[in-house]
Amino acid sequence: MSYGQLCVNKTNLTVPVWENDDFKKQIGVIYPREVYAVYPMYGEGLGLPILFLNSRGRLTNGYIQMYADYFDDIDVFNAFCSGVGDYPYEDSVFISFYLLDGKEYYDGNFYITFKFRRRENVYTAAGTYWGRVAAGMRVACKADEDFFRNGSGQNNPHWKAINYVERSTDRAWIKVTGDGKDYGFVDSGLDHGSGPSTISMYGSW
Repeated sequence: MSYGQLCVNKTNLTVPVWENDDFKKQIGVIYPREVYAVYPMYGEGLGLPILFLNSRGRLTNGYIQMYADYFDDIDVFNAFCSGVGDYPYEDSVFISFYLLDGKEYYDGNFYITFKFRRRENVYTAAGTYWGRVAAGMRVACKADEDFFRNGSGQNNPHWKAINYVERSTDRAWIKVTGDGKDYGFVDSGLDHGSGPSTISMYGSW
């Protein structure tokens, strides 16, 4: 996986988070329905590198022990690592037109959306500040590509990959562009909360 992923624990397990991949010092837990971010993985290892909100309310790096006894089969582990794109706010939203530089363009593709309970920053593909998504507005992500359904930044895995932002003044879809790319990232608000009722960006999990 060459990009990050935003995940939600869809098991009934409370899973330990470890300081290092030697699994000697526990630094937190991931609760059921809690969102966390996974860093890109290169090669094989026993530890899944994550970014999570610790009990002091700070974003913290840690590791999940992938082959622990509580992941008694692959289905349990996969449920723990469920991508948020499997539980969007809305599924199969058809976007026919969008705005770019004040002009209207045709799209005609299906997207999933997530809604925001507080204002968060939006960034270009290279991480330059692009703008913001307002509280109560949505972002849209391509429904048929895993990077857009679940993917996030390599260095900031809590920044969700997106294609559009809903404008608060008229609810028009504005395409996120920059750095020669037709996509960007939105801060999921994981630093504000990681539970289903506290994280800024929410879906149906």
